[in-house]
Amino acid sequence: MEILECEDADVAAISRLYYETVHSVNIHDYSLEQIAAWAPKIYSDAFWKKRFKNYRVFVVKEKGRVIGFAEFEHTGQIDCFYVHHLWQRQGVGSKLLARIEHEALSGGIKRLFADVCITAQPFFKRKGFGVTKEFERVYRGCLFKLFLMEKTLLCARSRTVFGV
Repeated sequence: MEILECEDADVAAISRLYYETVHSVNIHDYSLEQIAAWAPKIYSDAFWKKRFKNYRVFVVKEKGRVIGFAEFEHTGQIDCFYVHHLWQRQGVGSKLLARIEHEALSGGIKRLFADVCITAQPFFKRKGFGVTKEFERVYRGCLFKLFLMEKTLLCARSRTVFGV
């Protein structure tokens, strides 16, 4: 598995991955109506390219195939964080988050945060994120329960024992 910066050639695979993950993984926590509002179609490359202008986007690839992606903003916000439905619980999300944490610390960011869906909340909790607020958001006419989760990052130097 390798984690890379997103390239234009990755966008079509990201679009399919997003749609398929919502329809096959998130379906366990959301109604058909909510899933249809969340990911009604496979979005065009132009949609994603425009969206990605606001983020650094990382992809996880296995043998050249995109199996995960995440959007990361200079504020510490993590948006879209998805792992291919056939690659769930195989360390893809952990590697992706580790890369984001590394990039954050390298950029002087000490706090990560995300609006997390019901499905992803246990993963983020296991990775040290805490819920700071539960809220509901209406998206395309459907009500979604979300969690604002955040994690304070510890600088690697702060864990060093001096004088040893």
